[in-house]
Amino acid sequence: MTSVRFEELEKRCARLKKIRILRIVFTIAFLFLGGFGGYYWIHHSKIVPVVVPVPPKEEPKAMIVIPSLSDRNESNTTLLETITPEVSLDETLFLAPHVYKEEVKLPVVETEEATRSLREEHQLLKAHNAVPNFDNAHALAHFYFERKAYAEVIMWAKEASKYNSSSEKPWILYAKAKFYLGDRTEAIRSLELFLGYINSKEAHELLNFYKGQE
Repeated sequence: MTSVRFEELEKRCARLKKIRILRIVFTIAFLFLGGFGGYYWIHHSKIVPVVVPVPPKEEPKAMIVIPSLSDRNESNTTLLETITPEVSLDETLFLAPHVYKEEVKLPVVETEEATRSLREEHQLLKAHNAVPNFDNAHALAHFYFERKAYAEVIMWAKEASKYNSSSEKPWILYAKAKFYLGDRTEAIRSLELFLGYINSKEAHELLNFYKGQE
């Protein structure tokens, strides 16, 4: 009985030894294959990058900016510069009659005309001070042009052009005032500048007329 048990124990130990060896072999093989697979994946796999198409940026359309008369560099520096006129109602207006030491009696018709013009100028200035816009500034420029006050025409034409530089009205009044003041070159230059941006029949005709005055 003792020898039989001893043989059984030997067989059992041999079997356990084989099982332990197989486990070790399988573990080593698994580690080797895992390491080799990881190495191969890192060094030989090709990763295809995902490219997201970016739509081309549309370049902003260039806007044509028309310069205003206030941007003009005039050759005649003796005339008034561009300012924002602010006239107090208490100030002496342009058409107010001068006060002389000796009393001068004007004819009735001229007195009435001067009074009417003074009243109209007062109303136009009051309107512009209340609402400074293109219409009020242009109305003042036109008012002074009718009275041949060309320095004031230039000032108010520039003011009107600040509000709407694409309108031909202040440019034409400006050119006419320059022409009547003897600055024909500036009158032509300003019309050519404006016609480079805006097509105007009246401005073309006036430009051709001034060019023919040689």
